[in-house]
Amino acid sequence: MSKPNAFTLIELVIVIAILAILAAVVVVVINPAEYMRSARDSARITDIQTIHESLGLYQADGGTTMGSINTVYVSIPSNQSNCSDLGLPVLPAGWSYACTTAINLRKADGTGWIPVPFSNISFGNVMSSLPTDPLNTTSTGNYYTYVTGGSWKLKAQFESSKNTATAAKDGGPSTTSYELGSNLTLGPITFPDNWIKVPGNSSFGTNDFWVMKYEAKCVDAATNTPLTTPDTGYNTYSNSTTACTGARYPASAADGYPIANISHDTAKTYCQNIGAHLLTNDEWMTIARNAEQVNSNWSTSVGNGYLYSGHNDNVPALALIADKDDANGYSGTGNTTGSNQKRTLTLSNGSVIWDIPGNVWEHVQRSVNNVGDLTTIMSLPACSDAVAGWGWCQYGNSTTPYVSSWTSDAAQSKVGPSNTSWNSTQGMGQVYTYKNGTSQSTTVFLRGGHWSYGSIAGVFALRLIWVTGTTDGYVGFRCARN
Repeated sequence: MSKPNAFTLIELVIVIAILAILAAVVVVVINPAEYMRSARDSARITDIQTIHESLGLYQADGGTTMGSINTVYVSIPSNQSNCSDLGLPVLPAGWSYACTTAINLRKADGTGWIPVPFSNISFGNVMSSLPTDPLNTTSTGNYYTYVTGGSWKLKAQFESSKNTATAAKDGGPSTTSYELGSNLTLGPITFPDNWIKVPGNSSFGTNDFWVMKYEAKCVDAATNTPLTTPDTGYNTYSNSTTACTGARYPASAADGYPIANISHDTAKTYCQNIGAHLLTNDEWMTIARNAEQVNSNWSTSVGNGYLYSGHNDNVPALALIADKDDANGYSGTGNTTGSNQKRTLTLSNGSVIWDIPGNVWEHVQRSVNNVGDLTTIMSLPACSDAVAGWGWCQYGNSTTPYVSSWTSDAAQSKVGPSNTSWNSTQGMGQVYTYKNGTSQSTTVFLRGGHWSYGSIAGVFALRLIWVTGTTDGYVGFRCARN
């Protein structure tokens, strides 16, 4: 008698295992979370284009009721007409928010979140209801805004890093948002415009947080234009000449000169004024340690060649304006590829940050687990040559002089690269300290380096001579927020 055809238990187990592996591979390749982010971004583009076209038809039909100037209309519902219960980003002086209730939110008769009576168009209502963002939350920064002044501007925040090229080329000041309208200079540059999300790191006590994609710039509140005057003479904005307050405000922007001639304490205040805080050392290290593990940030691969260290070769002998296109990481340096002068670093989530190493030094808070600022006098690390004077010392111990002893205020694990043998040869930067370790009344961390520091500059470069009131034309800052 013939045996019936059937799978054995072992064969079934093998088939199930193969299917499981294939399913896992498909999930990795497709990346459903990224697929959903891209899908929502596509919906945002469609929504904003629909509203933009409808506004054009309304004006062409003779409509004049566009809303109030110096007002940011928001697509999130609120029972407060000024949106005060939503925790929205702080606006510059002279600007205010406007919201409507949930029941009116999507109405296209002028009572919705956009105060334009589309229903009055003579040839018929072009929109039955107003679109809102697929997420429509303040916690993610994903909501639509509308600003008018006779002309108009609409904005939607992108989620997927794949859409940065689209955001950079739409003509607006934000490289993270989709902007469309008849006047893209309308509206202030505020969070989350030109801010990026950074994955947290438990070693530094950080959860995911936001950071300025670019060094802080000073923006004219009347025109929302990043400024290049007053100039320190180094293509940096002289805050000591004209404070970036009142009719001016700090923002993350590609254009304009980095704010400099600013003290540590003033930088902290400026960040607080926009609802953020001065970037802490724990947050800086979260960015740096993330970037050092991404192959594309190295000339060859992680640990091989060098980590890109930004504009530091003194050619030109000035700070550089950033480029809105992240693909132009060598912008302004005179280099194209194969040089350590690349100004961009890419994080593991695809976000791109500009000028963390090189361009200008940056104030950072001396934080412990991302809390507060330590303004006490530091116990300084010593160098292998033990000179009684200030000087630069290497990470690692393969090149002299090197840091021979660390302290609790500046521990290698809290300021340096993950590989303790890496030094400036790998683009890490160096440490400036009083080389015999004697206390010198210094209280502030400066990080990154500036345009003339060469191999001293790098994402882990650390300068320890500063105090809270010191200023210079080559020291700036950037802000962060949770």
